[in-house]
Amino acid sequence: MLERVAPPSPRPVWRSTRAAWAVPLGLAALGWALLAVGGVDVAQALRLVLVVVVQVGTGAVLWRLARGPAGLAVSELVGLGTAVGTLLAMLGAQLLLPTPLAPVGWLAPTVLVAAALLVPAVRARLRSGTVVRPGLDELGSVGAGLAIALLYVWSFWRAHPLSFDGWRSYYVDIPYHEALATSLATWGPGDSIFAAGTPVRYHWFVHAWSGTTTDAAGADAFVVLTRVFPLVAFLGILCLVWTWSRRLSAHRAVPALAILLLAVGLNVASVSSITFLQHSLLSPSLGFGALAMLGAAIVLTDLLRGTLRWPYAFLALFAVGCVGGKTSFAAVLGGGIGLLALAGLRDRETRGRALTALAVVGGAVAAAFVVLIMGSGGDLLLEPGSTARAFGLVGGEGRLALLVGSVAVALVFAAKWAGLLALAGGRPVPEFWFALGAVAGGLFLASVMGHPGLSQTYFPISAGVVASVVAAAGLGVALERLPAAILWAAAGVGAAAGLLGLMVVPQRFVWALPYAVWALPVLLAAAVFLVRRRRGPSVAVAAATLGVGLTVAALTAGVSEVVDAARTAPTAAAAPDAPMAWTPEHAEALGWLRENSSADDVVATNRQCSGPGEAAESCGRYRWFLDAALADRRMYVQGADYLAGVPHPDWVQDRIDLSRRFVDAPAARDADALWDAGVRWVVADLASTQNRDWTGFAERAFATDTTVVLRLAPR
Repeated sequence: MLERVAPPSPRPVWRSTRAAWAVPLGLAALGWALLAVGGVDVAQALRLVLVVVVQVGTGAVLWRLARGPAGLAVSELVGLGTAVGTLLAMLGAQLLLPTPLAPVGWLAPTVLVAAALLVPAVRARLRSGTVVRPGLDELGSVGAGLAIALLYVWSFWRAHPLSFDGWRSYYVDIPYHEALATSLATWGPGDSIFAAGTPVRYHWFVHAWSGTTTDAAGADAFVVLTRVFPLVAFLGILCLVWTWSRRLSAHRAVPALAILLLAVGLNVASVSSITFLQHSLLSPSLGFGALAMLGAAIVLTDLLRGTLRWPYAFLALFAVGCVGGKTSFAAVLGGGIGLLALAGLRDRETRGRALTALAVVGGAVAAAFVVLIMGSGGDLLLEPGSTARAFGLVGGEGRLALLVGSVAVALVFAAKWAGLLALAGGRPVPEFWFALGAVAGGLFLASVMGHPGLSQTYFPISAGVVASVVAAAGLGVALERLPAAILWAAAGVGAAAGLLGLMVVPQRFVWALPYAVWALPVLLAAAVFLVRRRRGPSVAVAAATLGVGLTVAALTAGVSEVVDAARTAPTAAAAPDAPMAWTPEHAEALGWLRENSSADDVVATNRQCSGPGEAAESCGRYRWFLDAALADRRMYVQGADYLAGVPHPDWVQDRIDLSRRFVDAPAARDADALWDAGVRWVVADLASTQNRDWTGFAERAFATDTTVVLRLAPR
């Protein structure tokens, strides 16, 4: 059973200012160097580092004040500083957006903290704490995780160059995220860059932060989203994982195991061979939400132990961050804290705090959901068995096949969290119930919900952020509990099971593969139970054996993915007619429009389809976002698939039809309708129309070989 532990035995502390800032300053220098290597102008990279340092520093000071005289590790200051500082900077910018202070709104938390430090009592509390010198376990664990993260980041950067010749194609959602970042930083959630006059109902916090940081540092398009945020998020997440795992266990291997499970642990026997880190690169909201989720987990642990000031304020802040960061985190946070509160009803020491925490989280999540999300037109629907079908794990027809496939989905995800089994006996600590509730909620929602883009899988992925840390603490118990012979046997069987899960089997047998992966460690655990049942606590040893075996299986699968990522060749140039493909000439035309139009102008375009030249009746996907991303202007309509669900509502389709019709065959009635809607510019994608004459309705303001920017004639 996992026991409450105090921090590890005190190491010498750095009391001098120079020594205390050595590691953060080194990380800032490393960040600047990586940005420069990633194609960012060196002066721009320096400005970006300074902006991020101010944000993280503000959060670190607040956390230092909340923790009082305790000795804090550098990882704790960096991790909580990132989680608190980035969230507060974004909220400050959004709250002050309608005011003349909008350009410096992100600095509002910093100014308030600086003002508070003018009070002698506040300064005394800040000075009362110490910074614990990082040991080899801290440096090695976080450093190893960062090395793995940078491998994925480098592969991502090569696929998304900031400058190039010829035709290139970004991952479909990257221009969407960039455009939404501009939208939130410029107009806030009250207006959308993809459909002028409509609100943004979405988990948009990471986009607001990206747009705010871009404006604060004067950065170019895609720089913050693809270069800065992955570095900031991954470093913050790894430091938070180290911090929370050290809270949960004194075993020196546990933080390294927690980081490995998060960075490398993979679904077993699954076509969904993509890690949390890779998901976070393609969906930055996952990384921003993970910062809030891990922050909430650490606050919850400190709250239950009574070692933190203002715990409920921090908990409410992070609960809101989960909703606005990635709503899937709010669902698993609710499941986790709900089960924790239920299980804690027997514990007089923590019962009141747990119930209060549940009320605070429930209220904050409900309020944030109403303000940020309610009314969104997404495609996440109640559809039991959808995930099993998408994973190819339904081997037949009927309810039994669907049930077998849904259980297989749970096995696919749960192997990497099997360390929780080692904590199940006796009277587990509250964090066990928190992780178990998060996992149960995530797996349940994945089994009953469906989405065309498999977005329901974000629920178990989000649950895994906290489950991996608590599972690592369970592995620490298993390492102490298991004899060496059983431990090595479990590791060997787990490696074999992981390799089995990588095998290619006929389609009709794919559903059985997750069961086969689990069968090997289960058989070993059963043998251990039978052999040891007369010698002592056989159930606990068998559970620990199963946990180690399944964990090794998940890590084996993950290592293969890391190797594949390292061997991935740079992305080749795209074909001119490929979906999402664009050239510097597109960027040149849209850059001209950005520099020569008013920020309040609305822009229409005939390019609606993901691929060029597609007629209205044959357009498969409406996911072209480049005009919004590079022109920084509100579009009359663009990226319709992400606006209000599929099929498109009538008002969306009417805007699409009008935009295309005007470019293909301009008429007075259509020109009047566009002008009345606030449209002042039209971007004509030449590959998507045969027309080249708009005389009498619009004048050519700028043109390249791919694009014509038209200034609509006053009506």
